Amino acid sequence: MKIKSIKAITLSMPFSHGGKKVIFHGKEWKSLEFNLVKIETDKGITGWGEAFGYTSWKAVKIAIEEMVAPLLVGKDMSNIPELLLTLQKSLHLFGRYGITMFAISGVEIALWDALGKEKNKPIHELLGKKNKDLFKAYSSLFRYGDPKIIEQKCKQSLDDGYQAIKLHEIENDCIEAGRKGTGHLPLMLDTNCPWTYEETLSKKDFLKSMKLTWLEEPIYPPEDYETLAKLNKELEIPLACGENACTEFEFKSMIKQKAVTFVQPSVIKVGGIYEMFKIIQHAEKNNVSVMPHTAYFGPGFLATLQLAALMEKDTYIERFYLDIDQEFYPNFKRALNGKYKLPSGPGLGIDLDYNKLSKYEI
Repeated sequence: MKIKSIKAITLSMPFSHGGKKVIFHGKEWKSLEFNLVKIETDKGITGWGEAFGYTSWKAVKIAIEEMVAPLLVGKDMSNIPELLLTLQKSLHLFGRYGITMFAISGVEIALWDALGKEKNKPIHELLGKKNKDLFKAYSSLFRYGDPKIIEQKCKQSLDDGYQAIKLHEIENDCIEAGRKGTGHLPLMLDTNCPWTYEETLSKKDFLKSMKLTWLEEPIYPPEDYETLAKLNKELEIPLACGENACTEFEFKSMIKQKAVTFVQPSVIKVGGIYEMFKIIQHAEKNNVSVMPHTAYFGPGFLATLQLAALMEKDTYIERFYLDIDQEFYPNFKRALNGKYKLPSGPGLGIDLDYNKLSKYEI
């Protein structure tokens, strides 16, 4: 089966978070930009992928169309890992991380979706042995900076079936509100790299009192694995990191330096499905758990579920707890008894109904 065409499609979709007005990159943040990738094959099969977007969407879209697509159109796609290795080698001059790898990730996911549909198998069957089809889910809250709203959103999450919650707060009163709203259930905290080593260590007693399941990306820069390793020893709180890392090599470095308890690859950033599969294999071989970053709603979310099915260790699946104008797939806005179920269809498991989404296309 050969690649007939590759198209990048960007959606701008309104969302609501239930909090105060937020300024993001210089303007009010009230829409999410998604970069979809549509691949058509010579057999008439369509594959869907997703590349990281938001305010980087224009650069990623151009990279897909002008850097990645010309190297793949017309190629046989029966061996995706080999094809993508050649692609990474061809594009390494333009960066092994960031925009280039986001573009590669989106295209790679679409290739696996198409290949799974052609073989009438879900992607996890093309990669290995399924170990689970039910996954614990947690709601990943917007950063509100308001204790009352945080408590409300925690209650709403629990009402929607979630049995674990992640905050994105940095102020003590807001973190305390999250613990109060979550009760004795698991509570995670993602601070998005605001602190120094010294600032983080000064918060040790307070953070320990919050009984966190993990503390995510406490320091800047996130790739300072040497400092993270020191904190991992001294803080006495499990650390998590990885949503800003690309390729298996960064994760190998992270794991070798014992920087974290949990690694968090993002399939729409790291290089795609096979790159994340290698990360999972390496992490579990070294007795490190994978907690994937999935703060998105499209094909990347389903790709994560396909990969999670192959994990031997326990994992959580993240749901960015926002109300988007149109859900990409049914049955993931709520968590049934705190869990998500792996869809059973070929490829990503559920085919994308683009007719419902097309009105948001930029």
